[in-house]
Amino acid sequence: MAASSPAKIFEYFVVCGIGPEIATLEGNKGFQGMEVMYMPSLLDQYPPSNQSLYPPPPPQLPTCVLPAGVEFYTSGFNSDDVATYPRSYPIVLTEGDGSKIYVACIAFRDLVCDDIIEAYKIPANSFADKCICLVSRSPSFQVLKDALEELFILCFSPAGCSKPLWDVIADMVSNVPLPTPGKDRVLFAIENCLLCAETPPKEGLPHADISFQPLVQCLDVDNLIQFFTAVLLERRILLRANKSQVPLGETYLQIVYIYIYISSLLSCNRCKCLFWLKGLEDSDEQDHVEDVEISLNVIIGTHSPQTMRIHGKMQ
Repeated sequence: MAASSPAKIFEYFVVCGIGPEIATLEGNKGFQGMEVMYMPSLLDQYPPSNQSLYPPPPPQLPTCVLPAGVEFYTSGFNSDDVATYPRSYPIVLTEGDGSKIYVACIAFRDLVCDDIIEAYKIPANSFADKCICLVSRSPSFQVLKDALEELFILCFSPAGCSKPLWDVIADMVSNVPLPTPGKDRVLFAIENCLLCAETPPKEGLPHADISFQPLVQCLDVDNLIQFFTAVLLERRILLRANKSQVPLGETYLQIVYIYIYISSLLSCNRCKCLFWLKGLEDSDEQDHVEDVEISLNVIIGTHSPQTMRIHGKMQ
């Protein structure tokens, strides 16, 4: 009976953060202080792996969704401090057989539970990084992002929701079917928000509901051609912007999709590229480089030591 169940668009809802066994990224066990990075763990998931039609989430998922590790803080969200804002981002994982796993993530600061505070003598009322995720085999980035953001809003809404949050999550993960390619859209609701999902026909182009406008807006024709060439040759890519308002974060999503798109056309599912994004200030283009705060673990590994430098400029 289970084998004949229709495929679902959402495979898992996952929570990652600081686990009951605390260890630093270097392997030192126990709490070592506030300004230290700790290994993330998988804290919870729905459905449990033994009740799911799908393989369990990959064991590297916590590390991929929180690549810098977990940090402890003395305070949580502060509307006057941008560094404390929740961060929404996608990642794409490639399994050994070349299949892709698409994950929408929201990372935020959450109160550390009292049991962990007491066990490891952590200062009271401490916060730590936590990440909630939706895992799917469908590259419906916008649907994953919208659904996860609605769940996040419900989680912290002062008004709460009409039924327990885990019931809302269970209903969504268990009952939203994967749209039939080229057929009608699938509509589903999260509390009072109506969402829809659809996939193009199988004989069409690879599916990803992402606009290419930010990428084309940042690059001229020559650099756009160089960009595609770099992806085809599996070279590392460095995007350099001479203005801080250039939307490198949005452009990053286009890079991910273009890689997936070309890989699907060439059947090079095992290819791996590292995409490296940097931002440059107008006043000191040669000497001053600022890292863009964005997850760089979407596609890991390098095949070529060369880096294709692409300069972008907002018109």
